[in-house]
Parts: sequence; C-alpha cells; structure tokens
Amino acid sequence: MRKIINPWKANPDNRHDYNCFGCSPFNEIGLQLEFWENDEELIAKWMPRKSLEGWMGVLHGGIQATLLDEIGGWIVMIKLKTAGVTAAMNVTYLKPVKVSKGQVTVRAHLVATEGRIAKISCSLFDGDNVECVIADIDYFCFPENVAKARYHYPGVDAFYE
Repeated sequence: MRKIINPWKANPDNRHDYNCFGCSPFNEIGLQLEFWENDEELIAKWMPRKSLEGWMGVLHGGIQATLLDEIGGWIVMIKLKTAGVTAAMNVTYLKPVKVSKGQVTVRAHLVATEGRIAKISCSLFDGDNVECVIADIDYFCFPENVAKARYHYPGVDAFYE
C-alpha cells in the first residue's frame, strides 16, 4: 500500500482556510481522514469517537455516510486526476457500526465513468472486519482546469512523494 499525501496539510497558510470535515487535520471536530492506495482501491482507517454516536454505542449513520462520501471524493482526485462534487449517493446500512469494536476501515474503488459522472463503490467495515455499510456514489467531475482554478485542486502529482 502507498500512503497518499494530503497536499493541503503541508501548507501552513491553509491552517485557517482548510477546514474540510472529512480530511482536514486542522478541523478539531472533524474526521481527519488519511488515505492509502492499494492498486485500484483507496483505503482509510479511522477510530470512531463516542461523541459521534447516534444510538448509544453505535456510530451515527450520518458520520458513516460522511466517511464513505469523503473517500469517494479522494477517488476522484487520485484516480480521475481532478475534483468533483457528490451528485447522488445511495447508502445501505447492513449492520450497526459499534464504537466499542474500535478502528473502522473504509474502502472505495472507481466502477465506471459516464461522461462527467464517476460511479464509485464504497464499503465500511467495523473493527471485526465485518462489512456494515455500502454506498454507490455518483460524483460530477470538473474538467481539471476548472478544478485547479476554482477548487484548489493541486494536480495528481501533489498526492505522491
């Protein structure tokens, strides 16, 4: 597996402007996700917090969906070499994600592209490696020049050493 570099983290000028709930290390209440690449798949590992529960002991469903949505966005940046926005997301909750089971694993891969739409498949596994949530996400992808000009996309090379 290869670690993906977060290019926005490296710039100290971003400390006050880069507040992504999913991946900014500067957002104290955020998820602060980091990503690894394994062939065609991206992987994130994350430790759930009790403060993000819905039902007692269960990770809030909205947080589960956010984990899946975030890794989908990183698939667009890494695999399609641009930026995009969520166009549609279908989440299926298979089993509760119990906070007490520890670190969760999120996996995603690109299924297809249809014009400007990227179709991405994502899964969330609990600490026992049981698949608990799946999502099919459609992302609208910007042309790279638009992603760079309007959305601060740094180019795919910025994600690697």
